Amino acid sequence: MGVRSEVASITHQPPAYYAGKEDKIALYFEQLKQHEANKVLAGGLIKTPTTSSAQLTGTGNTTWNIDVEAIAAVVGGDAVDIAVNADESIHGGSFLTGFTNGSSCIAAVVLKNVSGTITLVTVKGTPATTGSQVAPTDGEIQTAVGAGNAWIKIAEATLNRTADTTVTESFDNTLRPILGVTVDTDFGSF
Repeated sequence: MGVRSEVASITHQPPAYYAGKEDKIALYFEQLKQHEANKVLAGGLIKTPTTSSAQLTGTGNTTWNIDVEAIAAVVGGDAVDIAVNADESIHGGSFLTGFTNGSSCIAAVVLKNVSGTITLVTVKGTPATTGSQVAPTDGEIQTAVGAGNAWIKIAEATLNRTADTTVTESFDNTLRPILGVTVDTDFGSF
């Protein structure tokens, strides 16, 4: 595709064209199967919280909140509808260790499936100087949600400490599983 609203072209190839490519075709079916079992169906955008995030002076409490729209998703083959979640807490009640003036932290917002129960969780990265902060890796997310539990990332939130008691935040809602774009990026290529 690549052009907005472009219809996928239909390629008519003789059966001989696919000879010897059975493994690739089988891989496509497996990628489709995995995608259909782990995707966002609707909603789930994260945005500015109802109660603002804040930082008390010095090493005082860091309060990091986000609002999450209602979401319909499939995680590990189980479907879920989750209601709007105002002021989902990423961090609160203590100082976010390393979150000094001029630093930022990225948190992954994920849905996890534990024995058929799907919940929204956040996984924080390590605060670092603004511009060098990194999001939690897939391995760190897997550790946080538990070995063997299915999960999908729906977004990332970034908190920046721009002065002693001043924070700003931003959101990246483009990270949810999209076949051929954010997951299995080789999908459909021979």
